[in-house]
Amino acid sequence: MTFSRSRRSLRPAVSLLEVLISLTIFLIALIGLGQLVSLSSEQAEEMRLQTEGSRLAESKLAEVLAGVVSLNGESGSFEDDSTGWDWVVESEPNSIPNLYRVTVRVSKPRPDGSVFETTLSQFVLDPAAFGTLDPESNSSSGSTAPSSTPMDPANTGSSTPSTTGRSTSLMR
Repeated sequence: MTFSRSRRSLRPAVSLLEVLISLTIFLIALIGLGQLVSLSSEQAEEMRLQTEGSRLAESKLAEVLAGVVSLNGESGSFEDDSTGWDWVVESEPNSIPNLYRVTVRVSKPRPDGSVFETTLSQFVLDPAAFGTLDPESNSSSGSTAPSSTPMDPANTGSSTPSTTGRSTSLMR
């Protein structure tokens, strides 16, 4: 009987050395996970800046297309909710008349002192070549556009040309 008692007391157990080794492996893995979380948050911030910068650059390019911002190379800062963002519009004439390569650069300083910048380029026809919205300047330039009265029910204010005399339907 004595022999069986000593055998029961020698059952397999976890030693202190095994516990310390497993704890060390766990802490190393935890440090790696912490660095992955830090890296992913930096990448998320970079993507947020890229998305906002692209949105602002597209907005400024739309202003150039509308003729609100000149093709002569303007710069400034965004207002409203986009504080801290600056923009620069540059244009290069092309061999085709009134065609310009417009480049919009949008930048924002980062807290670490570096500057985030995104660039958008597009070929644009000079908005000034299309004419103006002033009806008096159209009549003085010899335009033969018919005048309309506000009470005319046939005039809906659309800018599509009339198609009298021919059908534009694709269905037969």
